[in-house]
Amino acid sequence: MKLRNIILSLSIASMAFLASCGDSSSSNPKPTISLKAGSGYVATSGNINMGSVITFNVVATAGSDAMKSIVITAKLANGSTKTLLDTALITKNIDFTKTIASQGGVGDAVVYTFTANDNNGESASTSITSTVIPEDLPLDGIADQKVYNALATGFNSAYNLELSVPISSGSASVKDILDKTPTGAAQWANTWGSGNGSKFVKCTSNDYNNAASTTYLYNLWVAGKTKATDQISGMKVGDVYLVKTGQAVSFGLYLLNITAVVDLPAAGNQNDYIVFDYKKFTP
Repeated sequence: MKLRNIILSLSIASMAFLASCGDSSSSNPKPTISLKAGSGYVATSGNINMGSVITFNVVATAGSDAMKSIVITAKLANGSTKTLLDTALITKNIDFTKTIASQGGVGDAVVYTFTANDNNGESASTSITSTVIPEDLPLDGIADQKVYNALATGFNSAYNLELSVPISSGSASVKDILDKTPTGAAQWANTWGSGNGSKFVKCTSNDYNNAASTTYLYNLWVAGKTKATDQISGMKVGDVYLVKTGQAVSFGLYLLNITAVVDLPAAGNQNDYIVFDYKKFTP
């Protein structure tokens, strides 16, 4: 009986020892970090005008004797993360301002994250979300633009809405409109997508007639963004589409009005095309 009790005691002690070794939780004190409110400072989530310059007042304190670094990042609408500041420190307390150009395009929700990294290996973060809104500015009109069947030889099957330029080759990142007729197709698909993740929202002829400002296009996007699609098909004369570009530009909303659809039925003739007018903001 005595031997059995000894073995049981040793087993319990061993389990306690292993449990203590397996406890990975740290008792190191964590740093703190916050944004200070004040005149001219952004400290909470909210709206930010496109292209504006914004200032953060960052306050941080190390949990140990000294901080290691402060990092500021912006998570953009396309899912990418951009580092805005990564600075080494040897101080326990810091109170500083950082001024940057606001990130993202109109309609984007940008998450700014502020992280304090301590010399003891601990870290702490705080975040705010800023929605980019436009200033109320007039739009320009662009007329008689064409996008051809992707199988047409010697014609432009893509379009850069920001620069108002039809294109046939080059980087996909600037192709806001891209004809999606597949290679080898016998007939034109009459389908548009993009090379950069642009989104399309169906609108009305009244929207096109009434659109005169950046605010109007922004409100169209807010109202219709849940119905936005990556592609549109079966376009016909009179169709109106709002396009939100995948390019990294300050405004990036364009309202298109389809004015002609030329579908050539003859076998082997791939020179089909769409003609459109559109409205845009020119920086």
